[in-house]
Amino acid sequence: MKKFNKNTAIILSILMFVVLGIGFVFSFVPIQFKTRKFVSLSKTINISTDLVGGMYGEYDITSENPTQKNIIDSISLIREVFEEDGYKNVNVYALGKEKIRVELSFPNGDENFATSYSKLKNVGAGAFSISNVNPSSSSSSSSSSSSTTTKTITLDGANHVKKVTVSTNNDQKYITIKFNDDGTEVYKEICENASSSTIYLVLGDYSQGITISSGVEDYSQLTLSNTDWENMIALEQKIKLGCTKIEVDGTNSKVNTMSATLTAGESASSSIEKSFYSSIAYVVSFSALIVVLVLMIAIFAVKFGFFAIVALVSMMFSAYLYLFIVWLVPSFELGLSVILSIVIGSSLIYSYVFNFANNVKDEYNNGKSIQASLESSYKKSILGELITNLMIFFASLILMALSFSELTSVAISFAVMSAISLFTNLCFVPFLVKIGISFKGFDRKLFLLKKRKSLVELDDEIKESREDA
Repeated sequence: MKKFNKNTAIILSILMFVVLGIGFVFSFVPIQFKTRKFVSLSKTINISTDLVGGMYGEYDITSENPTQKNIIDSISLIREVFEEDGYKNVNVYALGKEKIRVELSFPNGDENFATSYSKLKNVGAGAFSISNVNPSSSSSSSSSSSSTTTKTITLDGANHVKKVTVSTNNDQKYITIKFNDDGTEVYKEICENASSSTIYLVLGDYSQGITISSGVEDYSQLTLSNTDWENMIALEQKIKLGCTKIEVDGTNSKVNTMSATLTAGESASSSIEKSFYSSIAYVVSFSALIVVLVLMIAIFAVKFGFFAIVALVSMMFSAYLYLFIVWLVPSFELGLSVILSIVIGSSLIYSYVFNFANNVKDEYNNGKSIQASLESSYKKSILGELITNLMIFFASLILMALSFSELTSVAISFAVMSAISLFTNLCFVPFLVKIGISFKGFDRKLFLLKKRKSLVELDDEIKESREDA
């Protein structure tokens, strides 16, 4: 275990504590970076009352000055769409007039994680409409030299669609869009004024040409077959959600997993009311955790000196690294499984450093130098740590492959934790120890090392004391 140059050790120590200081600031202070706002880590923790599991999505309302009735109607339609898809405990509510939050709880444990994520992404698919002019070419046609222009007629899903249904016939799926009276008149006008035999179905920025059936007489509905669409169920959901009274932005939506979410059937008017983070139980448990941590570090410091700083800084480093990774992943939330895995990961680091320090003391007492004691103790201690973390990591991978919903979230949490804990113990702990032994003349005092006296030395001291007496 090679030492650093003393000046290098000082510089590395300063840089390390600056990085940890930045991590501490990020934990409590929101920071704006260009177009992205860094929400403080402490504010993103969302622990609820149980481990039912599920997902949520938050969407910005882009409609200008929406009425309360528009928002309520849209919330009812969004809830209806998810309930029809089998999510019986969906919770949809408005966060003022700026956002809509959709929460899917998984009380049965049989919901598909990827499908739920996809359905939440469909919420912001964009307004649904039918037009006689292709939107992508309307701008170019208006600037052409042709003297003939086509009047654009648009059927608005929010005002003209009455119902959207899916039916099956001989393994063929069909989507039927039924219009209200005003919609029927507009759809008839669209078909009669189309410049060709094609009209266009529009969902946000996406448009699809539809061939008008020759000799159509019933303008009260439009039927789409799965010959033109890969996923009719997803299309049905997008069309329904595109008929809401308000428009929400799905491109910048926040769709996260929930390792802990609402109890089945529970509802609340705001996220604050159902957050365990604001409860007395959280404050008491978190305070107890801090007290235990301080006591453990204090006992560590009395017995092993500098190794206590190594343990504390290593745990802080792994926790901040873990939280930063979680923050970067948009489909992950700081839930109960994340906090639990951080606690267990910190415990593994603490036990490893404790074992490491104990072995160093034993090796040094057996007559080895400080550097030799550190080398042999590192090799002795790392094997058990390596086996423990790899077992957790591979068990987490197996759980991820076999499970779903909340168990997947827990598995991901522990896989990330074991990887970071292993990296910390293999690389970061030795790095801190090398900084400690780089201060020549203080290394033995830093680690509180003191050789035991041999039996011969003790016998000589006894004889000397008797002679003096």
